[in-house]
Amino acid sequence: MNMDLNRNTQADSDVQSASLNGSTTAVKVGIDLGTSRSAICSSKGDRLVMASVVGWPKDAISAKVFGRKVLVGDAVLENRLALKTCFPLKDGNLAFTQTDGDDKETLRKAGLHLFTALRQAANPGPNQPVHAVIGAPAEATRENKQAIIDLANEAGIEGVMVVSEPFAVAYALDALEDAMVVDIGAGTIDLCRMAGSLPGVEDQVTVFHAGNHVDARICELLREQRPDVQFTPNMIKQAKERFSSVVDTHKRALVQFPINGRPTEIDITDQISAAVGELVPHITEGIQKLVSTFDPEFQHRIRNRVIVSGGGSQVYGLQEALEKGLEELGGGHVVIVDDAVYAGAQGALKLAQEMPEEYWQQLGENS
Repeated sequence: MNMDLNRNTQADSDVQSASLNGSTTAVKVGIDLGTSRSAICSSKGDRLVMASVVGWPKDAISAKVFGRKVLVGDAVLENRLALKTCFPLKDGNLAFTQTDGDDKETLRKAGLHLFTALRQAANPGPNQPVHAVIGAPAEATRENKQAIIDLANEAGIEGVMVVSEPFAVAYALDALEDAMVVDIGAGTIDLCRMAGSLPGVEDQVTVFHAGNHVDARICELLREQRPDVQFTPNMIKQAKERFSSVVDTHKRALVQFPINGRPTEIDITDQISAAVGELVPHITEGIQKLVSTFDPEFQHRIRNRVIVSGGGSQVYGLQEALEKGLEELGGGHVVIVDDAVYAGAQGALKLAQEMPEEYWQQLGENS
């Protein structure tokens, strides 16, 4: 990959970069920045997935209990009753870029803490620089991409590139031509068609009807049909992740939810199936848009290589449901990635490692 192609990567793929201290010993990392969970893969072999949430102790007592001022990741969810929680990402974008309210600075600080935790997960040595490729939603705004760069740089990540999440997955799988990647996350569903060159804006689609919407829909259906059941959105999320299916199965989604404080077994199979099933038409509509606006001579190629990744890809029966939906386009073939958790981060790491050191150094010289 020569320097001219690197410049085109920035222009054509909306790749953004931050200043860095050039070094041949930098730790390379790939980050899949998600609304619900973020994953990181390091050139040192470290891999970690954490909840994209930050928490502050509510008062002096909770500060005494935790012995620190800020918690990041799964520890926040485990101790959320004693914390003020903040999710720094919304619909795949940094939330503070989408608000002018009083909580704007809190959201920005939460994002900074998340990036700091991700850098620590890369396990760099003392004074060892970190170079990162970060996956963001396919249609993330330039403002959001620049905010990612600025916060990552402030957190001590010296070199940063931002690429679309589905492009990172395609890079991991060497699916850079005749393919379409559908990345199903909590905040967004991102679609990107690959035709052997760097994807442009016209090659990408973002759908905002994603995992979080499914959670809210399950809550809505359950409240309508069982108003006596007590539950939280987190309890619903855990049940969805365990039992999600878009086909009829003999396995019932039986969960223990309290009724008047008493644990009671509840069957929420129908609610989960109905809410998850609503994803399918949104995904097939996005696929249809990218297929129908592609060169008609090559449409059949990307239609027959649809790759689905992200946490939502693990829904039972999704492959068959999407292929059925593609029948209206003349058919298609869908495959589910083997490693839904780390595919995006692994692709971003691969890109970071294959970028020549001269490129990272040039970024520093031009900053």
